[in-house]
Amino acid sequence: MSSLDADRIRAAAGCDTLLVQTVDEIDSTNDALMRRPFALAPASPTLLATLHQTAGRGRRGRAWICEAGRSLALSIAFERSVGAESPPAALSIVVGVAVAGALAPWAPDLRLKWPNDLQRAGRKLGGILVETRRSLPLPHASARAIERVVIGIGINLAAPRDPRVGQPSCGLFDGSPALDDPGTVIGCVAGGVARAFDRFLADGSGEFVAAWQRYDALRGESVVVLEGERVVASGASLGIDRQGALRLLCDGAVRTVRHGEVSLRRDDARTLARIADR
Repeated sequence: MSSLDADRIRAAAGCDTLLVQTVDEIDSTNDALMRRPFALAPASPTLLATLHQTAGRGRRGRAWICEAGRSLALSIAFERSVGAESPPAALSIVVGVAVAGALAPWAPDLRLKWPNDLQRAGRKLGGILVETRRSLPLPHASARAIERVVIGIGINLAAPRDPRVGQPSCGLFDGSPALDDPGTVIGCVAGGVARAFDRFLADGSGEFVAAWQRYDALRGESVVVLEGERVVASGASLGIDRQGALRLLCDGAVRTVRHGEVSLRRDDARTLARIADR
């Protein structure tokens, strides 16, 4: 039996269609949902949550350190029938806004750093990983398949102690009493993401792009865009466009940067010194 209370998660989520599953420990909640076999019809939204991952992943294949008792990880799988259309764009923007809203009672100062970081006072609180997978063509509708979108979210409950984290980080309950059961946090986040996903599919990304700008941790600041440790662009951050791409003012011209394999840092002497030292 999991130490997480599935009933409390379900109640906090307030989403009747969401299937809730919990485990005490797992390699990766995202991987577990991604590798599940497809049925002949889209499954109901499924949440898988844990307080300890042993092989969690972030973007670009980086490890996500999920310390037992000091963090949580959850993934939600959404399925739909699709034809030849591309996977939905800007989902990390949609999810970031939903998570920021859900965590507002505990972290009203939460900000979003493009493309997928949750921050407080410039320190990393959590991250978002969106992955997709498609089934083989359905036997009863050969032009269509089932698309599975898995949204993974990792959140520090307390500041990490593991030296492998390697960047300034913080916790949701730093300096304040933690909840007896983090299932309430998991449920609020999962419910917020599920409702945002439905609105996004129905109405597009407009409301979420506008909301993201208000949470933007680096809007108007000088930033550098890194590919690995190589600077590929620098300029003033202008926020994001409707597809979730970053807009930079570089030498008087606006440049658009897609997610790809890049990351964003504040352009200061310490950042550039760390890059030069590697």
